[in-house]
Amino acid sequence: MLKLHHAPNSRAGRILWLLEELGLPYELNRMDFHPRALKSDEHRARHPLGRVPVLDDGAVTIYESGAIVEYLIARHSDGALKPSPSSPLFPEYL
Repeated sequence: MLKLHHAPNSRAGRILWLLEELGLPYELNRMDFHPRALKSDEHRARHPLGRVPVLDDGAVTIYESGAIVEYLIARHSDGALKPSPSSPLFPEYL
């Protein structure tokens, strides 16, 4: 099961949107966008700089929204939402 560590009003919203758009089941760990939560020892074990989003996929933990988008599309979709590199829409996608 995918688990998204998320704080409102952050770039984690991009990942929440993508999970919904792809129709993927996930668990949401909503965190306060505050140093008390983000800089906690528990969260720093997920992300050394204490940032969100962080995505857990079994034994895989990945962070940074752009990397998570690429990971989800490559591992958990049939190529939906990603134009081919030869498409004129590819630069906009990036």
